[in-house]
Amino acid sequence: MGSRFFYEFLGLHSFLIGLLPFFLPVYLWQHGLGLVGLCLLLGFSGIGFCLALNAWQHMAARISIGRLVGLSFVLELCLIASVYVFAGDTVSTTGIVTIGLLNGFYNAFFWTTQRTLFAGQLGDNDTGRKFGNFQIFVTIILKIGILAGGFLLDHGGLVWLLVLSALISLAGAWRLSTHVGADKRLPAIATISLSKSLSFSDKRGSRPVFLIDGIFLYLESHFWTISLFLFVHEDFARLGLVVVILALAFSVLFFLIKNTIDRVSVEVVYRWAVVVYALSWTLRYSFDSSIVLLILITFCSSFFRLAFNKRFFDVVTDGGGLSYLLVKSYASQFWLAISFFLFGVSIWLLDVNQDSGLGFAYLLATLLAFTYLLYRRN
Repeated sequence: MGSRFFYEFLGLHSFLIGLLPFFLPVYLWQHGLGLVGLCLLLGFSGIGFCLALNAWQHMAARISIGRLVGLSFVLELCLIASVYVFAGDTVSTTGIVTIGLLNGFYNAFFWTTQRTLFAGQLGDNDTGRKFGNFQIFVTIILKIGILAGGFLLDHGGLVWLLVLSALISLAGAWRLSTHVGADKRLPAIATISLSKSLSFSDKRGSRPVFLIDGIFLYLESHFWTISLFLFVHEDFARLGLVVVILALAFSVLFFLIKNTIDRVSVEVVYRWAVVVYALSWTLRYSFDSSIVLLILITFCSSFFRLAFNKRFFDVVTDGGGLSYLLVKSYASQFWLAISFFLFGVSIWLLDVNQDSGLGFAYLLATLLAFTYLLYRRN
């Protein structure tokens, strides 16, 4: 499948993510979800992802790329509709389970399809440059969506986001289904099971990294987003504006280093990236409403994600293949489900308040981040 199809698919979904999925944790937080409820929602999201990944593998072998992409649009729309239905004055247990599972279903179909298509764009020793281009593109489109989503949430309410998302999803599904080559199927991939993924081990140190990476992704996208939401006094539009300002630093970083990261010492870059990533979690713990700290945190996290994803896709292109991608998804999502369930129960039993709970998560993440040093390319 050509790069044009990939970027159209990526652009449409990035904008849709900015409209509501980005705001999902803070929107539910404002409707009384709480830290324990958020942990449970993330746990069910991990379960939903594992269930859907099994279905994705069977469908990817039987239906066209166009239909597979269309399903990701449908699942995103179902996720937004579930928020509209269940996020009333408070979020019920039924709402937590339903929204969590649908979030997992959508993430499984979108991210697995996206990563599979992205892997097909890679050549020899260009993963850093191509991932940098990919991230710059996503950043621009996503932030436009975030600005629109924040404005609509503050002035129009969730119903306008639902209507707009439905129109974009339908238009996007139709546009991509008629694209040249959309009737083709993805390359054949050996079926990977959850049990096989959990027992997977190699000499690269993949296993311990797979166990923690899903946890970190949700700490960044949900826990840290809530911290930023509290920083802007629970204002959706201000949150969107802050994220866009931070994205400027993010884009400058990728523009400066995306074309050189493939040519410098891979090990040196990766080790420093892990160190500054651990530092970013310490800075989150000591965050004092300083915009300088926010930019530094964004820089450290973005630098790490570029270095880590370069290493991951280097392994994919150097013999790991798409099966390696599925193993990582299964293991990461399963262990994030277990981890957040346990963290949520612990907070509930110890009656920890939200500030202390967030702070403890960031301190624990500081220590856990050094696990990434175990990950080797060869």
